[in-house]
Amino acid sequence: MVQLTTIAIYYQMKENQQIEEAIEIINVFIRQLKTEHVIKGVFIDQYGERNEFYELLHSASSKINILFLEKPLEDEFDKKLLLAVAKTENVQVRYFGELISPVE
Repeated sequence: MVQLTTIAIYYQMKENQQIEEAIEIINVFIRQLKTEHVIKGVFIDQYGERNEFYELLHSASSKINILFLEKPLEDEFDKKLLLAVAKTENVQVRYFGELISPVE
């Protein structure tokens, strides 16, 4: 029996970005996943907010193998927190850009 990789996806919206646009970006990313994954959660924060990010670290980190972020975190505290949780829970942190093909 093949063990499926469990993932979570985190996306922080850009300033003035509409939720529909954020969802479309996430959907494009999901379609480009090359292997089968079990998605344990998709966490989306409004620009400048971190509630979903903290919820992800609190609730989902022990249940996932890989956490995909749209881009590296800008906040230094959040970066350190993410690295500490990833190390403790043995979670890989990867970025959308590692899988998304450039649009031609």
